[in-house]
Amino acid sequence: MQFRSGLVLKAFLSRLPPEAGASLTRFLPEQEKQQLESFPLLEEPLTLEKFSNEGMLDKVHWSWFLPTLKLYPESEQKLFLSALSPHAEKNLAKALTLSIGGEKVTEVGKAFLRKILLDSLMGPKDQMLPRPYLPPSKLKRLLNLTKKELTHLIERLSIYDLNAELRQIIETKMLKKIYSFLSEEERTLLKNMGPHKDTFVLGRMGLEKWDGSEESLRTLMHKRGLVRFGAGLSGQDPDFIWTLCHQLDIGRGTALYKLCMQEPIHAVTDAIIAQIEENV
Repeated sequence: MQFRSGLVLKAFLSRLPPEAGASLTRFLPEQEKQQLESFPLLEEPLTLEKFSNEGMLDKVHWSWFLPTLKLYPESEQKLFLSALSPHAEKNLAKALTLSIGGEKVTEVGKAFLRKILLDSLMGPKDQMLPRPYLPPSKLKRLLNLTKKELTHLIERLSIYDLNAELRQIIETKMLKKIYSFLSEEERTLLKNMGPHKDTFVLGRMGLEKWDGSEESLRTLMHKRGLVRFGAGLSGQDPDFIWTLCHQLDIGRGTALYKLCMQEPIHAVTDAIIAQIEENV
């Protein structure tokens, strides 16, 4: 039994009288009965209105729509934009160098256009668990963060890696240069970490290849923050990971998605989850 369908079935059965539920589950193979018992109960009551992927589109960062929109002529791109939120419409129009306003699209037409965009992300036969029905998780509150807040979290996570690297540097001039590029918040984080040392290894950050510029330092740090974030998300529900990654822009989101493993990383994931909780 698939996890998604099992969650929904269990939620449906929980609404029935015990006798009615038992009379239905007797038709399941014994193995699926055991699976069903192991599935968590949904935190939100199951309703048709909430159990829809329609609202998911407004939570996806606008950059994910660009590859699909570029397949259409300019006149049709404008119609798609009119079916999206004003924020997405404005940013996509700028990215596609389009003028906006004046497009007349019925509500039925907008629903059709939105379905095309959603299918382009999920696939026409896929069904994701909507946010209210995702399994319980310590990290579920991350879904309430904006793209800017998630990016900031990634930057804060990178400080753990930077702290480890700085302990390996003995050249005072290089240390001063790195500190000069850090914000006051980042320097405070480093100070508070002190001699913090992870009980696991994620690999070197790559400062030995640093060209001395602030831009390349930020790139190295951001990549490390994504690696650490991906390790912390490993083992989470696939729909949760998909939803969270699509709150980021398509570049960061795609990179993060590839870094998340199906199973938690032994002696790593739990420690990083604690770091994520501390920095949210």
